Amino acid sequence: MPVELSRRDFLRVSVAASASLLAACIARSPSPTPTATHITKPTASAVSSPTTPKPTAASIPKPADRIKNIVIFIQENHTFDNLFAGFPGADGGSAARTCPIALSSDPPHQHRDALTPNGATIAAANCSYTESDVPTYWQIAREFVLCDRYFSEVRGPSHPNYLMLMAAQSPIVNTPFPSDVCPDFCLDLPTIADRLDAAKVSWRDYAGMFTDIKNLVGRQELTEYDDVPFFNDAAAGALPNVAWLNSGFLTDGDAKSGHPPASICGAENYAVCVLNAIMHGPQWNSTAIVLVWDDWGGFTDHVEPPIVESLADGTPFRYGFRVPCLVISPFAKQGYVSHQLHSHVSTLRFIESIFDLEPLTQRDAQASDLLDCFDFSQAPRLPIDLVERACG
Repeated sequence: MPVELSRRDFLRVSVAASASLLAACIARSPSPTPTATHITKPTASAVSSPTTPKPTAASIPKPADRIKNIVIFIQENHTFDNLFAGFPGADGGSAARTCPIALSSDPPHQHRDALTPNGATIAAANCSYTESDVPTYWQIAREFVLCDRYFSEVRGPSHPNYLMLMAAQSPIVNTPFPSDVCPDFCLDLPTIADRLDAAKVSWRDYAGMFTDIKNLVGRQELTEYDDVPFFNDAAAGALPNVAWLNSGFLTDGDAKSGHPPASICGAENYAVCVLNAIMHGPQWNSTAIVLVWDDWGGFTDHVEPPIVESLADGTPFRYGFRVPCLVISPFAKQGYVSHQLHSHVSTLRFIESIFDLEPLTQRDAQASDLLDCFDFSQAPRLPIDLVERACG
C-alpha cells in the first residue's frame, strides 16, 4: 500500500539533488549594491559630539514612516537551544551532545510528541549546534536582533503554526493528511491577506503557504514551490509591502529549510541567498525581515512553554516550544537580544501595527508586536555581506 504523504513530504527530494540549486541561488538573483544615495550614514562627529541633541519622542519617526516592506522568511524545525545554546546574553541551554550537521532521521513532532518534557522526542535530537556549526546564523544574531523568548504558537507541528502566522487561529493541531492544499484540505478562515486587501496594501506568498485558504485559491499573489519570482522581485526592487517566503514549501524544501534529515549548513547557505538578495537590493532601506522557524521539530529546549490555552483533552494548545527568531532591518538594534515574550502571532501583530490593520482575533489583539527590536531614531544601517560556505 502506498504511503500517504502531506504536500511538504511529497515535495522533499534528496539533499544531494538540491546542492546545485543551492549553489545557483545567488546567480539567479543579481543584486545591485546600495550606494550613498540609498543609505544615510552618520558622520563621526554626529556620533561622538557631546553637543548632538538627543532625539525627543516627537522627533522619533513612527514605525510606519520607516518600514514599508516586511518579509517573513520561514525555515524549519529547530529550537532556540538547538541553534543558539551559549549565545552571549541569551537564555540558551546546551544539550547533552553536539548535533551532527545532518541528523540521520526526522524526529517525531506531532502534537502528542510535543508533550515530551524538554522537547527531544528521540535521543539524537537532544543536541545543540555550536557557533562553528552555524556561523551564519550567529553572525546575523550578533549584527541584528535575536529573540530568546519567541515561542512557536501551537504545541504541535508545522501546519497549525502556519495558520497562526496567517490567521491567529488554527482548527487543527496535527499535520493534515493526505493533503494540506485545496481542494483536499481547504479552510474558510479570515487571514491577514484579507486585511491587507481591504487596506490596499500589496502582498505576495512566494512559496504557497496560503494555498489551503479557500478564498485565496487562484490568486496571482500565490506562487507555489518556486522561489525564482522572489529573487527577481528582490533584485528589481519590486517586493510587495508584505511577503512570505516559506523555504519548506519549495520543491527542494528540506535542503533550503534545514528540515531534518537535511544539512543545517545547506539551510544557512540558502538563508545567505535570501538575505543578501534583500539587503543588497533597492528596498533595503525600508525593509524589515523576520527570519523565524516554524516549530520545534522534536529537538530539545530547556524552557518550558507557558500554557495560555489548552485543548478539550487538557493538553496544551498554546504555546509551543521556543524557536529562533531573528529580526533584520536597517532599523534593527545592533546586537540586541530581546527577552520579551513573542510568538508567531507577534509576527502577525507586527504586520498589523506597521500598516494600521485591525486584529483578526483576540490572540493577535493581545500579542506583543516585535517593536522592541527596533530603533527608528537611528540612521539606516548598512547591509552586511553574508558568504556561503562549503558543506561537508
